[in-house]
Amino acid sequence: MVRLAFFASLLFLLVGALPSQQQDKQQGQQQNDQQSGQSQQDSDAPPAPQESTSKKPRSDNDKGGKDATPDEPPPISSDAEKTKANATYNPLPAQQDVEVGMFYLHKGDVDAAIDRFLDAIQQRPNFAKPRLLLGKAYEKKHDNESAVKYYKEYLKVLPGAPDAKEVQKKIEKLSKE
Repeated sequence: MVRLAFFASLLFLLVGALPSQQQDKQQGQQQNDQQSGQSQQDSDAPPAPQESTSKKPRSDNDKGGKDATPDEPPPISSDAEKTKANATYNPLPAQQDVEVGMFYLHKGDVDAAIDRFLDAIQQRPNFAKPRLLLGKAYEKKHDNESAVKYYKEYLKVLPGAPDAKEVQKKIEKLSKE
């Protein structure tokens, strides 16, 4: 008997909810029709009271900017371009360049390693590891000036580096030579 009462109340709730769900679907369909231009209403008329919209009705005086026309989008600011560039940022190629450069460095091809480390810095300017490796590569080539330059850049990019004291000692040693 209790089960029957429970199912009856559940059925009553479901039947009561159906008309509101159908009404929600109809409102959504009306919004879709209005957006696609298939609505029976005039497009300049404000939306019906039961509908909600985030679009503001445009007046004839509202141009959207000095030179903007309805057919042309507003110009993109440099901040928007930077944001778009950052959204597509991919650190993987820079890491791969470092790994290939380390392979070349261990193999003994210092010039090829230097090229790959420079590529990694170009792709990811705030990457400290290729700067440290460039310092080591130039040190192997006995180009102390360039080695010192990249060791200093390494400490500038990563001031709290765990090996900062050792790198600073290398800088002092190479500067004296």
